[in-house]
Amino acid sequence: MSYFMAALSLAEACLLIWALRLWLQNRGNIALLLVLFIILPVCIDSATVASGRWLGFGEPLETLNRIRYAWFVFSMPLMWVICAATLANAGFSWAQHSWIVPVALFAAVALGGYEAIQAWDRAFHEACVFDVKRYVLQVPPGQECAGSQTGDGTFGLPLVVPLATAVLVITSLILLIQRRWPWLFGMCVLLVAVVNVPQSDLSTFFSYPIDGLLTATLAFTAVKFYNHEQAV
Repeated sequence: MSYFMAALSLAEACLLIWALRLWLQNRGNIALLLVLFIILPVCIDSATVASGRWLGFGEPLETLNRIRYAWFVFSMPLMWVICAATLANAGFSWAQHSWIVPVALFAAVALGGYEAIQAWDRAFHEACVFDVKRYVLQVPPGQECAGSQTGDGTFGLPLVVPLATAVLVITSLILLIQRRWPWLFGMCVLLVAVVNVPQSDLSTFFSYPIDGLLTATLAFTAVKFYNHEQAV
């Protein structure tokens, strides 16, 4: 799995470079700019998971995992802003008020920053999946390592995660019904399906490429509707 995760990280890095090049050509595309802040931690997440095999347990790997988790909870509220900017670009007049994106961005940064600080101080535990070693907040069933302790039972996703997911699903539905854009909704359905599968080696394995596919779909959606706005 570590080699797969390394390859996945490389693919996500290519996606990041592609999206960055497009944004440099269209710097008014706020949605795509913020998608870059989603793709980067997803790429780092895959690289960190891949590195566990070679780094082994210890402070360097634990610090990398704290960074990836803190960045994850910080970046999740940015979904609100990406959705607002995408809907504005898609031509929905109620999303085009000048105050919506700045207010959403302020709320996202404030709440995401708070959650990231809280996440940094959480207790992390050793977990093993296939040939990969990593640190997690709670050890999934069957992924305990020799001599490790399972989570303390208080694990729960920060509120920003289900909120961001709900906003993303609603946005994808609007784009599906009103703009006949099925790809984002399809990825949301796949994401929700995987999240609700009982945790195991297999579900953990599939969750990583789905994160990459979701960020790619967000980037394509941001580009598609920004180009749509420019053509109107």
